[in-house]
Amino acid sequence: MAPILRVLMVEDCEDDAFLVREVLSGGGYEVLALRVDTEDDLLQALRDEEWDIVLADYCLPAFSAEGALRVLRESGLDIPAIVVSGTVGEDVAVQTIKLGADDYLLKQNLTRLASAVRQVLEGAASRRQQRRLERMKSIILDSSPDLICILDMQGRFIEVSSASLAMLGYAPDELEGAHFEGMMHPADLQRAWDEFHSILAGHPVRNFESRLLHRSGAVVHLLWSAAFSRDDGLIVSVGHDITARKQAEQHIRYLAMHDDLTGLPNRNLIQDRIVQAIAHARRSGSLLALLYLDLDRFKIINDGYGHLFGDAVLRASGERLVRLVREGDTVARLGGDEFLILLTDLRQPGDADIVARKIIESLDCPLAVQGREIHLSGSLGVSLFPYDGETAAALIDNADMAMYRAKELGRSNYQFFTCEMSERTQQRVELETRLRGAAAAGQLRLVYQPKVSLDDGRIIGCEALLRWHHPELGLVPPGHFIPIAEESGLIVAIGDWVLRAACAQARAWMDAGLPPICVAVNVSALQFLQQDVVAWVTRILEEAGIPPGWLELELTESLIAQDIEKVTIAIDQLKGLGVKLSIDDFGIGYSSLSYLKRFRVDTLKIDQSFVRNMLVEAEDSTIVRAVISLAHNLNFRVIAEGVETEQHCHFLRAHGCDEIQGYYFSRPVTAPEFEAMHRQGKRLSA
Repeated sequence: MAPILRVLMVEDCEDDAFLVREVLSGGGYEVLALRVDTEDDLLQALRDEEWDIVLADYCLPAFSAEGALRVLRESGLDIPAIVVSGTVGEDVAVQTIKLGADDYLLKQNLTRLASAVRQVLEGAASRRQQRRLERMKSIILDSSPDLICILDMQGRFIEVSSASLAMLGYAPDELEGAHFEGMMHPADLQRAWDEFHSILAGHPVRNFESRLLHRSGAVVHLLWSAAFSRDDGLIVSVGHDITARKQAEQHIRYLAMHDDLTGLPNRNLIQDRIVQAIAHARRSGSLLALLYLDLDRFKIINDGYGHLFGDAVLRASGERLVRLVREGDTVARLGGDEFLILLTDLRQPGDADIVARKIIESLDCPLAVQGREIHLSGSLGVSLFPYDGETAAALIDNADMAMYRAKELGRSNYQFFTCEMSERTQQRVELETRLRGAAAAGQLRLVYQPKVSLDDGRIIGCEALLRWHHPELGLVPPGHFIPIAEESGLIVAIGDWVLRAACAQARAWMDAGLPPICVAVNVSALQFLQQDVVAWVTRILEEAGIPPGWLELELTESLIAQDIEKVTIAIDQLKGLGVKLSIDDFGIGYSSLSYLKRFRVDTLKIDQSFVRNMLVEAEDSTIVRAVISLAHNLNFRVIAEGVETEQHCHFLRAHGCDEIQGYYFSRPVTAPEFEAMHRQGKRLSA
């Protein structure tokens, strides 16, 4: 049976239409045809029936092939069209093809009409099938919970499923054209390349695990299957999110390696970390220290208040120890009231001396537990690699022996396993001696880190930061000499120099024609509590000749907690002068929030430890948002320090933070560099 062909003819000549029907019938078709010669008739025919093909004369008295092709385009119907016309130039034929015709035939030569129709119909069917496949592919890409990726042979994303937004934080069009290595966790990149080359060699991959990076910086674990289509030159891969499973596995490992009571690493974990630290120290030539701590008075407290209270004391003690060491160090509970602290990447034995001293001094301070003030003390032993042992067991044993030596010497002290304590003390005394003459020798300098408004991106002030350039020691880190200055009392004289220099610089900028610049200066506890701070600030402001509103004093929570009543009075007097005040490092101290409403400060400064991890740690994110909300409810402004990335900036702006400072906008710079930056109108990008 001949196939039925429904033909819509745009033709004004019935004889020509009859001839076309005859040719198609002779070509094997059962033709059902309708002839129209106006645009209205064509539109009506398209509405009334379905057609397999449109055959259009090029030029009619009231219509044309160009008009017919336009109507077909505008209708949205997928009907192929062939122009069948009299003799016209080649340029007209080309133009009709450009307008959407599938072919062009001359009425004088219809011998290939049937074959042309057959070819055009096959092409239309192929296009429809391709569109169906595209729609099916779109449904799969849009609905699959897995990450489906099509990559070229160079590793660039050609297409990505909609799951990328929920899984990675990127819309598909953001990834298309990007290379997969930009999303890969650096530690997995080489393995990923090896698998990629294996797939290109014709080896499909199954159950390949890798980590990708979410837009926020979080790690996403995926289980991949992938294969290479050599005909298309494309790799099709499907990634299943196994992050939850990995987190569950990690939690199981955590329970096996951590103390149930305190959540600190247990003996198993710290022994493993000591082994790794020893291997690293051998490669890098650095030192590591092991501190063995026993709480001297814990048994009395545990017996007197009960085991539940004793458990709370152990948890609070562990938390305090963690705050005293660096993020990369390890505090572990060995059992009972014994703790082990691993300090890595030390440059000199004196670094361990500093930490040991901090721990003993901290234990002398009362510990608030369940509304009670508990007074503990500790005996601490220190061993050093490579001096005091080559293995984890040897270092632990030697630190343990040093701890017992500390107990023998009266407790509440620390002892090194070797007799090198005096040498370490001499080094510390030597640094203190050099620091005493640093200001007079012109070795102290100030650098200035801009503070930037998140509202309009303008520089609104700066923080003055102290630097010590010693001719022999080079640039001495503030973390090394500031504690010595505070312990020795030198911080009062040094702080006086800092405040004078900062105010003098503010005056110099004013004389140079810069707009008003508020300069922030950190004030230590000794500076604030051991002198008449109001008289001191007033005197320096008068000597420098700057308005009080151009100075901001940054106070720490720990300073406030030492004498809340005195600090409150001083803050009120300084505010009466017009000096601005802020609470620095807010959130890491231990002052009571009930006193916060009494302080007439202007700004709360979110500590960089929270800002650094707020995009990946839910607790830090919560703290940052809570501080912003608390500050605004108390009519304080909020500034976040340590803002290092664009993502940090966007997060803080989205949650209403007022100001930022950090490397994302600028590192601390010299006074001339800050002046140039201010004059050039450098702004934070929106």
